Amino acid sequence: MAPLGFARVGGLVLSRAPRLLAVLSVLGLLGGACIPRIPIQRLPTTTPIAVAYVVDPAFAGEPTTAPEKLKAVIAAILAERNLQPVELPLEVVKGGKLTDTRMAAMREADTQTPYLLLVELRVQFFSQLDGRYRWEVGTTLTAERRQGTQVKDPFEVPIVLIYDHEKQDAAMVAASHDIGSRLGVLLDGLLSASATAPTAASAKPGAIYFVMVDRFLNGNHANDADADPSDLSAFHGGDLDGLIDRLDWLQSLGIDTVWLSPIFTMRTEQWHGYGAFHGYWTFDLASLEPRFGTEQTVVKLRQALRTRGMKLVLDLVLNHVGPDAPVIAAHPGWFHRRGGVTDWHDATQLETFDVHGLPDLAQENPEVAASLRAATRRWLRPRPA
Repeated sequence: MAPLGFARVGGLVLSRAPRLLAVLSVLGLLGGACIPRIPIQRLPTTTPIAVAYVVDPAFAGEPTTAPEKLKAVIAAILAERNLQPVELPLEVVKGGKLTDTRMAAMREADTQTPYLLLVELRVQFFSQLDGRYRWEVGTTLTAERRQGTQVKDPFEVPIVLIYDHEKQDAAMVAASHDIGSRLGVLLDGLLSASATAPTAASAKPGAIYFVMVDRFLNGNHANDADADPSDLSAFHGGDLDGLIDRLDWLQSLGIDTVWLSPIFTMRTEQWHGYGAFHGYWTFDLASLEPRFGTEQTVVKLRQALRTRGMKLVLDLVLNHVGPDAPVIAAHPGWFHRRGGVTDWHDATQLETFDVHGLPDLAQENPEVAASLRAATRRWLRPRPA
């Protein structure tokens, strides 16, 4: 067999419910485009800028304001550019849900200040592994010259905290340096005299296309098994051969990265009336689901992407296994067995209880962690020919 040819890279992305490990097969995906940095743009005189902060709840509740330490970092970034922050009360922007609505409210509340800055944050607990707590600080920075240019930069900052008692505010404070750096780039683009000056918003990588493999295109009817396109809950026969047949079309749309739904051995029977075609009820991360293709098919896909200068992302489900997965009986001690989540605001339940009844892996168990790492490396490294 030819080697798979997946490169080992520094980008691993985890998400919760289900938690996914996205294996990036080409270097540079997370880095994005190279941004020509504009020198710090310092206004000739101290100029006020209206600033509003809003921290939206991750699930339910009322918006709050940002911690003072984050505000201090942002104030320092503004001071470098001779901008003096005039903070607007949370009430100005908390009623709106959309950035445009909030910016309009700021313009109405402050009709004189020549510049506006809206800092929107959403903080969510992500995962706990090896004694570390992972959070995601979703951030959108919007800056505007009144009656002029508006620039916007949405991004996420992954944060790792050490202690269980550290929560949302600690995550935002830990992310403050990254947020301040992105804000500096954004403001320098806005304040630059050049109309074509790059901003942080221009640093976006090429488009990513998520492929639900079973629903994309049937390129090989020999692996259809019991596929039934007339049944919305059944497998429809989509496979990797179908994806390969459409790579030119995807590239013509401006896609440069293909992200696949899980393609590993999985539960294929319906569960409580729900179809299994999505692939997130994984049985074995080390082998491929025959309905989608073979390792030779994956090699063919990878080579076809490489010739087009495109990238590949694979999902490995690390949070749980599929219902009735053989590993449950083989290794009963690998699971938390604490029942289903009843309080979605409880970090302990989110981390160790079953999501919608799916057996939750005890990742703090060294055997479980070793097994998951081995499965990950299995796809990061080429296999022997």
